[in-house]
Amino acid sequence: YRCINRLDRDTTGALILAKNPYSAAVLSAQMKQRQIRRTYLAIVQGIAPEQGTIDAPIGRAADSTIERQVDFANGESAVTHYERLAVRNDHSLLEIHLETGRTHQIRVHMGYIGHPLPADYLYCPVYDHFKRQPLHSYQLNFRHPLTGKDLCFTAPTPHDMTRGF
Repeated sequence: YRCINRLDRDTTGALILAKNPYSAAVLSAQMKQRQIRRTYLAIVQGIAPEQGTIDAPIGRAADSTIERQVDFANGESAVTHYERLAVRNDHSLLEIHLETGRTHQIRVHMGYIGHPLPADYLYCPVYDHFKRQPLHSYQLNFRHPLTGKDLCFTAPTPHDMTRGF
């Protein structure tokens, strides 16, 4: 098996696994050509704007192999689209679509616009509502590597996110 998309630690939800080398090559090409649509649900601190696009490059933070940051001088292109679905308890539920797939992209971009994910051990270690970052890979849309049929898979939202919001 080959993992086609990855999820950050503590992120729940759907993944694409290829069962053979041919499927892995086709699905990897779809990912590289941005033909796989990834939809995430995230709960962020504060009242986020109704919708927006964050176009800010991401690179490694100085002296860290793990932490990332917005870096206009040396970062790689990163684009995140979001829409606010609901507001409750000074938190916003967002639907997020990634145009690119940088490490920690959602976590970094949401913090960059002033709406970090709570309980994010690296970027916002505030654990008063959640025990882990409330980030969920909700839906994946892509073409089957052999039949070309359009597929859509969803993963149920975990209880800790629904209870905490």
